[in-house]
Amino acid sequence: MHQLCLTNDLMLKNKVLLRLLVYLIPFVLIAQTSPYDMVYQMGRGINLGNVFSAPELGNWAAAAEEQYFIDVAAAGFTNVRIPIDFFGTRTTGDTSGYSSSAGTALNYTGTTADYVVSSAYLDRIQEVVNWSLNQGLVTIIDFHGLTLKSEFIYTFDSGKAESTHPTSAKRAADNEKFRAIWTQIASRFKNHSENLLFEVINEPYFHMSKTDMDTLNIDILSIIRNSGGINGTRNVIITGGTSASHEAPLQIEPSIISSDSYLIATFHYYQPFNFTSSSADSRDNESWGTNADKNTLSTRFDEVFAWASSNDIPVFLGEFGADNTGGYNYSTGDLNAISSNATGFADGGPDNVSRLEYHRYIAEQAINRGFSFAAWDAGPKSNKTIHMRSDNPSAVNYNIASFSVNTYDPKNTNKSTVLDNSTWVEDVKNALLSSGTWPQCYGPNPDPIIRNPDFECGYNSGWSLNVSSGSIATMSESGPTDAYNGNTAAKIVVATNTGYNKVLLENNVFTNDLNGKTIVLNCFAKSEDVTSFRFQIKTIYASGATNYLTSPVLNLQTEYSAHEYTFDLTEPTTSIQVKALCGKQAGTYYFDDFKTTVTDTESLSIAKVEFENSMSLYPNPSLHFLIVKLLSIEKSIKIIRIIDLNGRLLEEYRPRLVNYFKINTNKFANGMYLLQITASDNKVLRPKKIIIAK
Repeated sequence: MHQLCLTNDLMLKNKVLLRLLVYLIPFVLIAQTSPYDMVYQMGRGINLGNVFSAPELGNWAAAAEEQYFIDVAAAGFTNVRIPIDFFGTRTTGDTSGYSSSAGTALNYTGTTADYVVSSAYLDRIQEVVNWSLNQGLVTIIDFHGLTLKSEFIYTFDSGKAESTHPTSAKRAADNEKFRAIWTQIASRFKNHSENLLFEVINEPYFHMSKTDMDTLNIDILSIIRNSGGINGTRNVIITGGTSASHEAPLQIEPSIISSDSYLIATFHYYQPFNFTSSSADSRDNESWGTNADKNTLSTRFDEVFAWASSNDIPVFLGEFGADNTGGYNYSTGDLNAISSNATGFADGGPDNVSRLEYHRYIAEQAINRGFSFAAWDAGPKSNKTIHMRSDNPSAVNYNIASFSVNTYDPKNTNKSTVLDNSTWVEDVKNALLSSGTWPQCYGPNPDPIIRNPDFECGYNSGWSLNVSSGSIATMSESGPTDAYNGNTAAKIVVATNTGYNKVLLENNVFTNDLNGKTIVLNCFAKSEDVTSFRFQIKTIYASGATNYLTSPVLNLQTEYSAHEYTFDLTEPTTSIQVKALCGKQAGTYYFDDFKTTVTDTESLSIAKVEFENSMSLYPNPSLHFLIVKLLSIEKSIKIIRIIDLNGRLLEEYRPRLVNYFKINTNKFANGMYLLQITASDNKVLRPKKIIIAK
């Protein structure tokens, strides 16, 4: 182990060194992508709606073609959700003959062997999934379906004719069928890329209770996790049971989340329904976008965000959208349905300005909160169109511009006769791709180990305060005045102190084998009082043993100072947890901008040798010029970068593979900078400080 505590004034400004380490020293973990990193990779996406969930392929929408996924990736989307129905003739075993009455479960005589998914159907799904993965798209298999609703989900809904008693034979049969299908899905795709995600079930919350969904989630997760391959750590998307879609994830039992490290929560958003489905006869709200409209949406998204933060789980907005402008059907050149607006004319759907703003605003609000999304699109045959499915030779689309409506009663329209060969409904596509900014704690380069390292997503998102043995302490947000960077830091007030390890600032548990890795842990910290703290990494070894790796005492000042400690992990691990121990002295502590870098222990030592022995800088401090020289005759200089202490790249030189280069420093102001070299073998040497003093 090595210790380096950096507390001088220059290091206070040298924050860029900590930020650059993540790419100056390669991150070499080979591990399953965490749910947060996966949600960031998912980003903005689209649904392949009405294709596999139709009773017959090609019925509701044209059959899938490979070009579709090429189009989606080329446009800039990064995920595709594929809704699929495995019920009906696609799976053997008819459950309709079993009693729906209470107390008849013993009459169920079937077995899991009765429910066999068509291998041809699985082959077709696999083909389409592979097309998507081959384009670099995160791909979601969503257990969706039409017959799924009536054959399974509706049996839980007392308001439906299909409702069955929980102790009935029909319920037992349907439960076994659903689980048998998931067993076969998990088995078929167990060795597929980690960029394939499973979604347990689509929209159960209008029909299934919290208890029912908790049970289903537990059962299906058990099936997936025990199915082999990489399914033990594959990211799985879950939701809960309730009556409103945005409330669904809030109903998930917290113990389900805490017991599985690879879960993503999901919800859908189609509110207000009178607008999003305004092509229906019974709905005629064709405008949206007032401040009140937006405030309602933002409030509901905030509810989901607050819940997700407190439960340490990322979020996927799996569906949203509004009907086509005028209710237009690109496949027929006519209205889907007719509604009456204020003028008495038929337009059968939202006005275009409102439709665009609805898609834009939802995309913005989702991305701003770190939610990935997949907008609902069911192709040109549907009432919600984004991709025109011109990839399929059976799709013939018409141009909306040549369509017109004459009167409302009776319906009198002029259908479009002009063909439209567009790939996208461009304005909607652009609205989805151009709005929103990822919050700092979600990317674009998330910390490899620490969740929410700079507290910008809230002091309690990914962090908790563990107080024990008579100590009294609280944690809150600092506000921007007491933050080292950004808008907030963690503020910890220790009122009663009993020992370092009695007040612990703890991050989320990071689950991976880090054997043979070196972890460099950094943060910025200060105190209003005379206090100190210690870094600690709690390590769970593969043997089952627990160990606590702890730094020496690190003293705090009244102004922020940088602190660093290096930990070497020499045994196989199942998980680690980063902590800061601050219970030795009473007082007020502030922590901000944690950072970890992970390398192979051996490669880190090599980097250190090269840092010390392979590069020479003189004169340093520099008056007018600086000589950069590599001492190794086996290597030459490929790239030289000068970086200021705020992380900005000031100059980049490409000296054509020499081992000697002279830099004119007159153009730089007096002060300290970082110089970083990429050698001819593409190895990036650790940065070295230079001082300009004219």
